[in-house]
Amino acid sequence: MLRGDLTADHAFAWSAGRPLAWSDFQGSPPSEGSEGAKTSYTLYSGWKCRGDVFEFGVIAGFRPRQSWVKAIVLNDSTQRRTVLRHEQTHFDLAEVHARRMRRAYGDLARPCARTNAELSALAERLAQEEKAEQRRYDDETNHGLLAEQQGAWNRDVARRLGGS
Repeated sequence: MLRGDLTADHAFAWSAGRPLAWSDFQGSPPSEGSEGAKTSYTLYSGWKCRGDVFEFGVIAGFRPRQSWVKAIVLNDSTQRRTVLRHEQTHFDLAEVHARRMRRAYGDLARPCARTNAELSALAERLAQEEKAEQRRYDDETNHGLLAEQQGAWNRDVARRLGGS
């Protein structure tokens, strides 16, 4: 259901066996700004009813053409490692929220009796919660510069991924 969306966006789905690599970051970095890299991803979601049978899917997809890294990061061995870890945790956190969305849709009572507007509102609310947590992650780690806080987030997100 969602593979066509991924293909059209030149994106690939999150996978535990497929961590991000710097070669995935194919976009052109801005010349201004202090960020060393940017991960672009989307939570792709869709649903349909076939009679009373509810089919739904949610995929965290990485968007290489909109993701970028600056040369200053790639030319420093410490930054290469730490910044990539920070970006991976962004993508991992997106997967945590994709799973949360899948659970929310799976737990709906009589979803095919609901309107498209109701189902869309649920998706939008969950997407806004995901965006808020991504902002909190960057704020609390100072975009990965605070090593202790970054480590805590890495462990928490890994624990949350392992739990479902």
